[in-house]
Amino acid sequence: MTTVIKTDKLSKCFKIGTRERLTLFTSLRYKMTGTLPSKELWALKDISFSVKKGEMIAVIGHNGAGKTTLFRILSGIMKQTGGTFNVSEEISCMFELGLGFNLRFTALENVYLYGALHGITRKEIDKKMDSIVEFAELGNFMGAKLGEFSSGMIARLAFATVIQTLKGIILVDEVLSVGDISFQKKCINAFDKVLAEGHTVLFISHGLGDVKKYCTNALYIDHGTQMAFGPVDEVEGMYRHKMNL
Repeated sequence: MTTVIKTDKLSKCFKIGTRERLTLFTSLRYKMTGTLPSKELWALKDISFSVKKGEMIAVIGHNGAGKTTLFRILSGIMKQTGGTFNVSEEISCMFELGLGFNLRFTALENVYLYGALHGITRKEIDKKMDSIVEFAELGNFMGAKLGEFSSGMIARLAFATVIQTLKGIILVDEVLSVGDISFQKKCINAFDKVLAEGHTVLFISHGLGDVKKYCTNALYIDHGTQMAFGPVDEVEGMYRHKMNL
């Protein structure tokens, strides 16, 4: 099978301002350069793995391990500090749902806006609009301003827009629990259908049952460091042992 994602020592470092007391020297340096003392926080360090077309890969680790940072780099939202990566197909993002919505626009306008932010043309949205509205169950509210929506309604609209317009490689980050139980089941069924279409998927989840249900291989990250990459049973077992689960 063709390799569609490959990373080599992919790393990301953030500069974090310190709370240390400023000395005369650091105060003078700040006045001259405009920079305050900072320390390095490596969100990712030397992450290397590859994904073949049609595979579903779990990305697991504790909160703050670096999983979402990895997705942001792969999707082009964020630039890496070091290392390289290659993605040979378009990427569809199913994380940070609703990011880019404008509360002053109507729900209908936001569908077009959200689609544009995800590289989906107006013509493609027009073809899918009926399906988006039906899936979101917001038919009577599409002309209302998004600022009048509940957070759950906004998440449903975002999920419906993305799930109806997926293509290429899909990055999924804990988005299968949108809305009430009935809508969550609807999301899971839609996701199962996406998998049946043979998409390549990277899947962040703290639900290890879902990880074992959907994935063949797993990438385990701990404090930005790659602990393991391989068969899901082995890697998930290592994670459980480390976390005393």
